Amino acid sequence: MFLIAFFAAPLAAWLFGTPRVADIVRVISFSFLISILGMVPQIILSKRLRFQALNIIRGLCALVESILAVLLALYTDLGYWALVIAMMVNEVLLCTALFFTARWKPSLRFDKESFRYLFRYGINGLGFSITNYLKQNLDYLLVGRLLGPQSLGLYEFAYRLPHLVHARISRPVAAVVFPALSKVQDDDSRLIQGYLLAVKYVCLITFPLLFGLAAVADVAVPVLWGDQWLPIIAPLRLLCLCAALRMIPQSIGAIFKCRNRPDLPFKISLVGLGWTALVVCILGYYYGLMGVALGMVLSVVPGYFSMIIAFRMVQARFDVLFKSLNPVLISSIACGVGAYVLSAVLQNTAFPSLGVLISAVAAGALVYFLVLLYGFPEVVREVWAVGEEVLGKRLELKWIRKLIKTV
Repeated sequence: MFLIAFFAAPLAAWLFGTPRVADIVRVISFSFLISILGMVPQIILSKRLRFQALNIIRGLCALVESILAVLLALYTDLGYWALVIAMMVNEVLLCTALFFTARWKPSLRFDKESFRYLFRYGINGLGFSITNYLKQNLDYLLVGRLLGPQSLGLYEFAYRLPHLVHARISRPVAAVVFPALSKVQDDDSRLIQGYLLAVKYVCLITFPLLFGLAAVADVAVPVLWGDQWLPIIAPLRLLCLCAALRMIPQSIGAIFKCRNRPDLPFKISLVGLGWTALVVCILGYYYGLMGVALGMVLSVVPGYFSMIIAFRMVQARFDVLFKSLNPVLISSIACGVGAYVLSAVLQNTAFPSLGVLISAVAAGALVYFLVLLYGFPEVVREVWAVGEEVLGKRLELKWIRKLIKTV
């Protein structure tokens, strides 16, 4: 993979229409070699359910990457190389930290039986990772090729904002779900309940963030980033919807793996890649950035077909998913509507833009909490109980506890 990326770099330069891309791709391709150091330690830590250590390492490395990128951009003349250097430093630090945390040393011994088993399992996982990566980044390739570097910069910024929520919350949870569910893989009922619980808690956190961002995008973009980013407002709202829709099937692969069918996510992902290429190409060609964003929303369709297949494998009704997510969905829509209405009203007054944004965000959060509290008190009680269990102590916010009991 390193050799393919290194020697195919001129192809990337041709695709994006700028020769500078070739050198960037060649440097970044070394991350394939660096990642070898941390690959097995990362899996060992996951198998041991040491996700706290994993997340601390990832968080610290991401923080170092961000700080380094900003400092290099501000105080050097490196330009875009500041991002590349920061990315590579992050990779080195991450893999080194994982290696020493897992305390694993490779042995000079080859086991044919282990290889046969792991190859079947791993080749499907590798195929899924590649096709899934292409599916999630196909929009970048097409925007850069069809609409040019400037449009790619706008689109990438619009895409990054909502999908930071996806990458920082949903993906880490998905990594936890498989090791956790593997403990109950022979019990269909506990398997599907574990999956539904994971999805519900992810959506409880991410849905109000994404619906709220979509609601206040027209205020947030100019206030936080400047008027030069105004063209991303409409695509950003669609990409918030895309990120929200991706949250639900994100962890479904765990059920396939627990049923020893790692081939199914790969096959479904192949279909998804073709479908994504079709809708993004057609809509992007005719409608520009908005078309690409809409194409990415439609690209989630195969993921929901995979959920139907997985539910049948564990003999579960698909409608239990909607029953589980109804409280979250209704509360999140109310959050978005509340934030949007207040924002629209205040924008017609002399209220400052920053005040409008803060007020709209606060209103959305308040509406979300109140709808959950009075419309679905059982969810609030459940979350409260889980919070006490996680922290290992009784939460003594008496006024909230009294409010929950009253409801």
